[in-house]
Amino acid sequence: MKHLVLVLWLFSGLLGVNAQSLDSLTKAIPLMPEDSHQVMALRALYRGYYAAGQDDQLLGIADEGLALSRKIQFMRGIELFLFYKGSALDIAGRGEEAIPVFDEGLALAQKIGKEDLAADFHINLGTAHQQLGNSDKALQNYLAAYEYYKKSGQLNNLSKVLNNIGIIYRNQNKYDRAEAIYRESIQIKLQLNDSLGLAAGYQNLASLLSQTQRMDEAIATIRQSLNLYTQLKREEDVAGCHSLLGQIYFNFNRLQEARSELQKALDGFMGNKNVDYAATTYYLLGILAAREQNHPAAQRYLQAGLTIAREFGQKKRLMEILPALSKTESALGNYAAALDHLQEAYQLRDSVTEQNRLALMEEMQTKFDVAQKDNELKINQLELKDRTRERNALIAGAVFLGVMALAIFLGLQQRIRANKKIAEQESALQQQQILQLEQESRLNSLKAMIEGQEQERSRIAADLHDGLGGLLTSVKSHFNALPNPQPEQELFGKTNRLIDEACGEVRRISHNMMPRALSVTGLVGALEDLCEDLTKHGLRSQLEIMHLEPNALPPTLELTLYRILQELSTNVVKHAQATHLLMQLIRDKEQLTVILEDNGCGFDVAKAKTQKGLGLSSIHSRVQYFQGSIEWDSVPQQGTQVTIQVPIR
Repeated sequence: MKHLVLVLWLFSGLLGVNAQSLDSLTKAIPLMPEDSHQVMALRALYRGYYAAGQDDQLLGIADEGLALSRKIQFMRGIELFLFYKGSALDIAGRGEEAIPVFDEGLALAQKIGKEDLAADFHINLGTAHQQLGNSDKALQNYLAAYEYYKKSGQLNNLSKVLNNIGIIYRNQNKYDRAEAIYRESIQIKLQLNDSLGLAAGYQNLASLLSQTQRMDEAIATIRQSLNLYTQLKREEDVAGCHSLLGQIYFNFNRLQEARSELQKALDGFMGNKNVDYAATTYYLLGILAAREQNHPAAQRYLQAGLTIAREFGQKKRLMEILPALSKTESALGNYAAALDHLQEAYQLRDSVTEQNRLALMEEMQTKFDVAQKDNELKINQLELKDRTRERNALIAGAVFLGVMALAIFLGLQQRIRANKKIAEQESALQQQQILQLEQESRLNSLKAMIEGQEQERSRIAADLHDGLGGLLTSVKSHFNALPNPQPEQELFGKTNRLIDEACGEVRRISHNMMPRALSVTGLVGALEDLCEDLTKHGLRSQLEIMHLEPNALPPTLELTLYRILQELSTNVVKHAQATHLLMQLIRDKEQLTVILEDNGCGFDVAKAKTQKGLGLSSIHSRVQYFQGSIEWDSVPQQGTQVTIQVPIR
């Protein structure tokens, strides 16, 4: 694909330069006063480096010239160096950075009414967008330049912009339109005797003919371009023709001829990263090598093509190279790289699809604008008043019908949306009611279960205390009333101690099932007794109460929290192998936070939840009953921390 990279009008009439004159000019500029003469000297230096092919010097000079022009408010210099800077960035393959510079130049040209300068900025903006794959933006700028060149009769520039428009249409698979534009451009170049432009036109047309499967015409046309470039000694363009000829042979499965032409193209580029053909050349050579199972060579070619396509932002080329490189990497066993390339290709395809959608919208808008202009032309050709009245009546009728249709359509749409919204609201309300009923049912079940458990605990505790406890007291009283026989004194004392232990155990069990301290001193007193009891069992326990006043919680909540902490501390004693236990109760506004932390061996929380061990199911049910939350944080050999948060209403 050959197209105009930059508008070159700024370099017309350039005097011959050589390295010595450029060196002299470089030394002289810093000695000059900072005025318009120094700006124009920088302009001459820029043009000299461009003519000498020293592209790496261009951006620095452009920045210096633009900064000086802004400083002295030299409008002509600002115009020139905005163009120069954008062009230098474009030449360096930094199209995204060039676009805002060209946009600024275009706005300036339009503001001061320089249509010719605005058209040239449109051309370069179109080129920058096109190389980045933004076809709709490129076409918009090309058409703006086309209108001006056609109006002003600038045939040379008109033929160049036609070439670029043809490329856009060809990339959009509008081959008939693209071919007509290419041939129109070629006719203008023949009329102007423009050999260089004619060679580019033949090159573009040959590429199009290849895409439409017209091989013989394509080969004959590209050889016309090749002959012209050879006569003009344009080595890089000659290499581009060899690349395109290789593509044509490849498309028609003449692989040996394709390889020969593609290799000639690489030799002609001489290491240069040709923006139009280098990436495609490496890609096709990589495909040929892969077909011959020479995967290392295919990898080298495809990687080189990928680097160039990325550098110049050629999305279409990337979408070709990435899948091929993925297959090659897979064949070499580099599966991770293969997957990365394939994923990048899919992501790129999605972005290009969106751009194509926008381009289609732009084309539809263009068609509408053209149709509108045609209608206006026909209306202007009407000469009789009757036809004018008829036209006006038809337009009024059409407008009226259109307004009525639009009103009906909008009304129906609004009604559909309203009905849909009502249905969605009703459905959401029903779902909410169902969830609320389910939640209430679960809470009622939990409430019944917990209340039943507590009633049973209370009954058993009373039976133990009043029944078995009283019985053991009577046994001890009767036993102590017996005479103490001297020979059996040791057995008598041991039996007496066992009866004491049995009484104490009954009191302990009864206390655990329904602690008296909970009803007398509240939750804090009951927890203090619990900690004291744990300490007796060898577990050093610490209780911390923050911002919680005595009897500040509902009795049901106090009892539930005591049961939870009782269950957790029992688990610590039985399973944790801990030496220290910390209990914290912290009240914050309308929320109570309970933290229990030990320094034991820890456990697997996920496994315990699955097995429903350690009384976790009971603990979760009690927390859920009060609409609270519980978090388990346990690390093997580093202890366990349980955090419970309960709202207080």
